[in-house]
Amino acid sequence: MKKCPKCKEDIADGATKCKHCNADLRNWFARHKFLTGFLVVVLLIIILASVGSKGNKSSSSSSSSSASSQTANQEYKVGDVINLNDHTLQVTSANKNWKSSNEFDKPQDSKNSFVLVDVTIANSGSSDLDVSSYDFQLEDSTGAKRHTTIAVVDGDLQSMALAKGGKTSGKLVFEAIAGSNPLKLHYSNSIFSTNEVVINL
Repeated sequence: MKKCPKCKEDIADGATKCKHCNADLRNWFARHKFLTGFLVVVLLIIILASVGSKGNKSSSSSSSSSASSQTANQEYKVGDVINLNDHTLQVTSANKNWKSSNEFDKPQDSKNSFVLVDVTIANSGSSDLDVSSYDFQLEDSTGAKRHTTIAVVDGDLQSMALAKGGKTSGKLVFEAIAGSNPLKLHYSNSIFSTNEVVINL
């Protein structure tokens, strides 16, 4: 015999309902079978989704570990061909004290000089790749990062969409503190990307 937790009367050990006060003596899960089943299904879905995403991350990170480590952890130099997820980037040359042939092209700050960078981008993905000079910033020795500046240059990098297998080259002009060392070119193909390529000029 045991006591009913509600009315404290004696009841049989295996009773699921008190014969005195009609209290339901089953546990919460037994009393709410539908809700329990629903929670079990939700829990299974969460576990399976978690295991699946971990498996995908590990396989994708192993298959593209070189690309991930390159974009996140490595710095490059002029001439390196950088393999990204769906395209390649190469800085073919850099002139740290470039002079424009246009006499009116002068750096906005007298402490600055022009830096001319030649880049080549090739689309190795399966869909169009957007190319823009806004994907690049130049960091000088002060830590300031600047986008391209306005200067007259033949063969400047054009904004475009590169089709699958397409390739383009162009020049970028930046301003930086004259004589800066180091000079680092930062590249990210998307404003939403957390990965960034850094090329030491």
